[in-house]
Amino acid sequence: MNEKVKLPKFVCDWLDQHKEELCGYPMTDVSKLSKERDIVGDVKFWLLSDTNTQWKLIDALRYGYEAEPEPRWGIKAGNYYMNDACHDSFSNDIDEGFVFYNKSAAEGRVDMLGFGEVVDLNKVGKADD
Repeated sequence: MNEKVKLPKFVCDWLDQHKEELCGYPMTDVSKLSKERDIVGDVKFWLLSDTNTQWKLIDALRYGYEAEPEPRWGIKAGNYYMNDACHDSFSNDIDEGFVFYNKSAAEGRVDMLGFGEVVDLNKVGKADD
């Protein structure tokens, strides 16, 4: 596994703030990072919620890391994607699709419309490739 590890963007940002403190020994670095005073909120929850995330952080320090793609949600009806949320218009071109960055906002719009489905635009079309 010598490829970069994908981490949430907020974890990458936090790690970037502490790069100068890292010594190159992942176990030591994780221990050092977990004792930082600014490890609060989302980073603390992410790091301490599961031992798998700690191993993921170790792999990230070993092999490098990059941010996961930001979530992008769209509304699909048949083969068409919503391309204008103000006028509720649809197009068959996914590149023109309107992007919701919050899944619950997209779900609310589907409920309001009474049709369609919420799709992850980061994954749509990749199964076809």
